[in-house]
Amino acid sequence: MRKLVVSSLFALAMVSWSGCKEPDPNAFETHVDGLRDVSARANSISQLEALVKTVTTAQSDQGPRKQEFIDKMLPVFDEIWDTATPEQQVTMLNMLRDIGKPEAAPLFIKALVLDGSDGARKRVLAALQGIQKSRAVAATEPVAATLYSLIKDPSKDRSKTAEGELRLEMAKTLGELRDPKGVNVLVEAMLQTKEAQPVSVHREAAKALGMIKDPLAVDALLTVSFRVPDAPSTTDISNRSKLALVQIGEPAVPRLKDMLAGKFEEVNKLASDHDVDLLVVQQTAVGILGALGTKSATDELIAFMPQKDCVPAVAKKPDKKKKKKKDDEEDEPSEDDAADASLRAFVANTLGIIGDPRGVAPLCKCINATHNPGDMFPITEALGRIGGPEAFKCLAETTKSGEYDPEALENSDFRHQIRWEAARFAILVAAPEDVPAMREALKVAADGDPKVPPELAKWEPGIALLESCKADKACYMKTLQDANADWFAREKAAYEVARLSPGDKAAALEISKAFKVRNPDARVSMALLVPRVLGDAKCPECAAALEDVMKGEKGSMDASLQLPVLTARTTIARIAE
Repeated sequence: MRKLVVSSLFALAMVSWSGCKEPDPNAFETHVDGLRDVSARANSISQLEALVKTVTTAQSDQGPRKQEFIDKMLPVFDEIWDTATPEQQVTMLNMLRDIGKPEAAPLFIKALVLDGSDGARKRVLAALQGIQKSRAVAATEPVAATLYSLIKDPSKDRSKTAEGELRLEMAKTLGELRDPKGVNVLVEAMLQTKEAQPVSVHREAAKALGMIKDPLAVDALLTVSFRVPDAPSTTDISNRSKLALVQIGEPAVPRLKDMLAGKFEEVNKLASDHDVDLLVVQQTAVGILGALGTKSATDELIAFMPQKDCVPAVAKKPDKKKKKKKDDEEDEPSEDDAADASLRAFVANTLGIIGDPRGVAPLCKCINATHNPGDMFPITEALGRIGGPEAFKCLAETTKSGEYDPEALENSDFRHQIRWEAARFAILVAAPEDVPAMREALKVAADGDPKVPPELAKWEPGIALLESCKADKACYMKTLQDANADWFAREKAAYEVARLSPGDKAAALEISKAFKVRNPDARVSMALLVPRVLGDAKCPECAAALEDVMKGEKGSMDASLQLPVLTARTTIARIAE
């Protein structure tokens, strides 16, 4: 009997002891009563905020804990929302943002209320960041509706330091959500004038439309550059719109063909209103078609390229004596001739980027049209970008006998510069069986001008690699991956890896990583070759590799890297998911 009494007393003591235990501060439910108590709420929110930080910064998988937070705390947040202070509301939104679960959408939506106060502004910004982080697609329509109200009445989106901040963040949010339900309001944002809306909002709206990839945005993206003036930069409205059109892809081509033919009436009117010539409109279309890399417009581009004064590539060298006027003064090229040469260079560049073999014959025919570096070099470069046996033959011939018009140069001693420029591209496109012809072209090119041989010698690592590796992909890959190898050898290796690896994502990834090569021209090649390898396939890893190079060099790039950066961004727009 005594044993039974002792046991009972021990059990009661244990119950009493367990009932006095301190609440577990790491349990979310521990903080519920404090949140409901207005007087204790501030302290409870602070403690809960620290707990959320611990969960969200942990190295281990915290998925179950994050879901537990949503299940237990979201209903409480919703319950106390109307009695919480603006600061407490923002803190709750930030916790939900850090947890990053789309189930929080109802509270984010509840926060999208603007009354002109600074507190409401902070609350909306916090909600938008939460929607972005959690990809809460359920919030698309409320965000779009709020953005639409601000477009119609921007008075609630003005602050002392950041006018348009809310509209910009809403456009960014709709882009992150990638929901077509956001397209109409983003198009509306693109249609605003510069006076009605900060250009930064136009830029962000263009970026968002590219992320959504809806063809309904094409017209707005094509007209905005002629509606909204913007200071030139790598992220101006023109470049942002071009990248968005690249992300949309082939559905943009018909409208671009209309622009090229001068048949896009809205663009023409906007251009006329801003004293922009129709030729600029057409050149804009040419540039975007190049960025798209589409071969479906090759015929239209060739037809648009001036060719009336083009002659076969093996034609005579430029006349040293030009026709004389009656007063014996030399006849200068007409303005039309100069305009034709400029446009020919512009179209040639696009044909080179697209890489359609159909462009080789007209380009080769026009390579000696003026013997002016202004169009002769871009045509040479374009042939080197396209490649193939016919391009090689044309480039080899230019290597042997090419000559700039001395009167088009500041220093006529460099009239044979085109020979070593053509040699670079001839070597890049040469196949192993082309080595003898290439060696012969180099020998002929070096004859007679002492300036030529030292320049040609710079390309020796490329042709030596071709002789050594022949058709061995692994051999080329080794040089491509060697950061200490000669930059031209690495460029040639990239060309060969691309030629030997159609559709190979692993090869495309290695070329993407080689974008860090120590030469701006070679970087352009790397960026252009990646989508050539991939075809129509996407490669997020390749896009990330290109981004990583640019991020690692941010702040240290000089002006010579602007073209490689723009080219890489265009490639990323084409290959990212």
